[in-house]
Amino acid sequence: MSKLQKTKATPAAVLHRLALYHCLLTDWLLAGKKGAITSREIASALGLNEVTVRNDLSFMSETPGKRGVGYSIDGLRQMLGEFLALPSFAPVAFVGSAKVISSIFSFFLVEKYGFISAAFFSEDPNDRGAVINGREVQPVEAVSPELSAMGIKVAVVVTHPSWVQHSINLLAQSGVKGILVLTPSVIIEAPEGVYVTQIRIPCDLKSLFHRVNMLEQ
Repeated sequence: MSKLQKTKATPAAVLHRLALYHCLLTDWLLAGKKGAITSREIASALGLNEVTVRNDLSFMSETPGKRGVGYSIDGLRQMLGEFLALPSFAPVAFVGSAKVISSIFSFFLVEKYGFISAAFFSEDPNDRGAVINGREVQPVEAVSPELSAMGIKVAVVVTHPSWVQHSINLLAQSGVKGILVLTPSVIIEAPEGVYVTQIRIPCDLKSLFHRVNMLEQ
């Protein structure tokens, strides 16, 4: 069974946690942590159950772990990266106003996590000529011809809600297959053959109010 086939058979919640483990191991390596790590330590760091971590890792054909010793931090991170089909540096396109994207980049250092900010597009006419990370911001209508030539497969959309669906459609036409959308919009149509992940801040805040209420009872 190929890695791609295994990934398709992996539940969404498990895939999310596997990506979370990869980020955690990356942070540990950048902090200078070396040697072995146990599933209990991973679970404790992320507020998860140790059994959940072990079950998640079992979705990979093999892991660089030894009973009673744990996992090699570097080895496990590399294996997770291969399972998630991550290239050494993954190119990502960003669609949104220069102001919003620049704000995100002030705390999300893409290169630190193995991504390359390969292209920027904005729905705001005032952003023409703006530069982010050394790259000029292009108009959103240039998405299709630009990305088709670059072969970028993943993009992030942080436009005004009124531009979200149009941006998604343009990205799909350019060959993008995975889109992360940060928007308060609830209803979004994913083009055929494109996987769309949404971060809905209003919905997450509503869930938090429920959790806070449960804590206070």
